[in-house]
Amino acid sequence: MKLRIAYCVSYFPAETYHLNQLKGLLDDRHRVTIFSIGKLKNYPDHALVNEYKMLSLTHERPFIPRNKLLRFLKAFGLLMANLRDARYLLRTLNIRRYGKYAANLQFFYDTIPYLREREFDIVHCQFGPNGIKALNFREIGLLKGRLITSFHGFDINEKAFLSWPSHYSRKGLYRDLSKECEIFTVSSIFSKQTVVNLGIPAQKIEVLPVGLDTKKFIRDQNTIVPTAPPIVLTVSRLVPFKGLEYSMLTIKNLIPDFPSLKYHILGEGEERPTLEKLIRELGLEKNVFLHGAATQEQVLAFYNRAQVFLLSSIEAEDGEVETQGLVVQEAQSMELPVVVSNAGGTPEGLIDGKTGFVVPQKDVHGMTVKLRTLLQNPTLRDAMGKAGRAFVVERYDNKVQHQKLMQLYQALLHK
Repeated sequence: MKLRIAYCVSYFPAETYHLNQLKGLLDDRHRVTIFSIGKLKNYPDHALVNEYKMLSLTHERPFIPRNKLLRFLKAFGLLMANLRDARYLLRTLNIRRYGKYAANLQFFYDTIPYLREREFDIVHCQFGPNGIKALNFREIGLLKGRLITSFHGFDINEKAFLSWPSHYSRKGLYRDLSKECEIFTVSSIFSKQTVVNLGIPAQKIEVLPVGLDTKKFIRDQNTIVPTAPPIVLTVSRLVPFKGLEYSMLTIKNLIPDFPSLKYHILGEGEERPTLEKLIRELGLEKNVFLHGAATQEQVLAFYNRAQVFLLSSIEAEDGEVETQGLVVQEAQSMELPVVVSNAGGTPEGLIDGKTGFVVPQKDVHGMTVKLRTLLQNPTLRDAMGKAGRAFVVERYDNKVQHQKLMQLYQALLHK
């Protein structure tokens, strides 16, 4: 049975795991319509977007002018251009019902992409806020279909977002969504408990980890150089909850034993100035390198060069924490042993003692001991690397996760 699927995201294209999920749906020849609020200024150039012509499947929200007069004039023009659907657009202006979300015309603009197609078998919303928006679209007569919402991170952890008095006119955070949405997905058992604590019934929540293409994340054995300096790798945004200061302190501890050790960090973020200062203070300019944002090809090249993967995440003051840590599965797929903290859902993504090691968050001594053990023992690294790949292929491959998703869709349709 080929399904009509509404795939509701924020910016598109953005997240690689969304593209992988869409690839599976399109390979099965389901009819997918992507709804987004637009493209990022420098949106990532991903081969799947072009190969599957995903932008041609996407309905984008019109740009919303900051100037109130221009915003009103543009809205009037959009209303005239969509007179056949004026009844839906006029419903978005009900300030008594939708408050500021209607008054500032955001609801009006948000609705435009949904006018062209209204009925689906499945409405899949990525991130909680898009699930909340879907309730409003459905209330005015649009976006009909069985509703599923996937949580990913900030939408269940970030204290500032969770504390808003209302979300797109809805009070009580996910109170309304938990009544109408029939299935919620999360990427880990840790996240499931977090969502239960937010008031969503446990029986509605399914654990559906983010998958990866294990055929792409496969180690090139020709790149292994036994005499090369030891390399530790982290792939991570430079943000507080990644706990990168603890990984740098760990590297500092290892330099006496491994003077030529190189620690490469791929990723960009707000913490760069702080981390650059810490590198200087620790005297690690010849050992620690911040490479900034990297393409997937560059990431794969560094995975191939590294001996160990390190992720020292913490639970940050703002509540942000790893819900899964997909890079941990990427590293294991590349036959790298991993050393990770026990923050959030990260420990669920490996087999402690078999494919890597889990240490308490902020435990610099513990990370030092485990990294030293791996760097000194190539036989152990090799065994853990092979076990890690087998683990990830069995549980996290895109095809495995796609089958789980289709089972959820079918269960939803037969409820």
